[in-house]
Amino acid sequence: MGGYAALFAAGYRRQSTYRASLFSGLAANVFFGVFRSALFVGLYRQVDSAAGLTLADVLTYVWVLQVLFGVVLANWLWEFPESVRSGDFVVDLLRPGDPFLRLLSVDLGRSTFMLIFRGLPQLVLPGLVLHLSLPTTGPGMLALGLSLCLAMVAGFELRFAFGSIAFWTPDYRGWWSMMFALVWLIGGFVVPVEFFPGALQQLAAHNPLSALLTLPVRVATGRDAYGALAEQLGWVLLGGVGCRALMRVAARRLVIHGG
Repeated sequence: MGGYAALFAAGYRRQSTYRASLFSGLAANVFFGVFRSALFVGLYRQVDSAAGLTLADVLTYVWVLQVLFGVVLANWLWEFPESVRSGDFVVDLLRPGDPFLRLLSVDLGRSTFMLIFRGLPQLVLPGLVLHLSLPTTGPGMLALGLSLCLAMVAGFELRFAFGSIAFWTPDYRGWWSMMFALVWLIGGFVVPVEFFPGALQQLAAHNPLSALLTLPVRVATGRDAYGALAEQLGWVLLGGVGCRALMRVAARRLVIHGG
């Protein structure tokens, strides 16, 4: 475990060096957070609630989205598939330890830095000027913290799954471009999934992508928080099993094609 902890720390230190990216990303997130907040404030001037959500609920959705945006859709999205296509990933397969856990450790270190220094200010500062439905009790805040950590793992699993396409085709960016809109919509990044009609709402609310944003928002707003946390944990565990299986198949394919 000491080696994985060292990799986590290395990932954290590595991301901390990108200070200009940190501040520019934070400024962009705040801009879009204010813009989206203004849209929902305009909507709720006409209604008291929409799809069972109050204004405080949707404003919480907006700012939790901004917190998780840089964690789920991280700016190092292409590093893993590019290392596969260049052949550099062979070195990772030859190193001691589990290559999947090594990737996860470094990624979580980088994501933790992003969550603390780019993400949390986007909850704390809006919470001072807006009425957000954030937990105020110790157990509620702990549940939210755990949910954000699970979202980091879910984000890694999503990027790993898409990055693994590089084992089979050099056109991995094209596959991501085709799937991005679906991830963006079903993941709840466009509008809250509660706004979706009928069966689509149920599909979007209960699928592996819900671990990225939809379930953390439910935890943050206290709508069946512990049930949402348990469901999120289940999806993350299932995603981990799937990614490990994908890693075994992909590694064998890499060796077959010249190792």
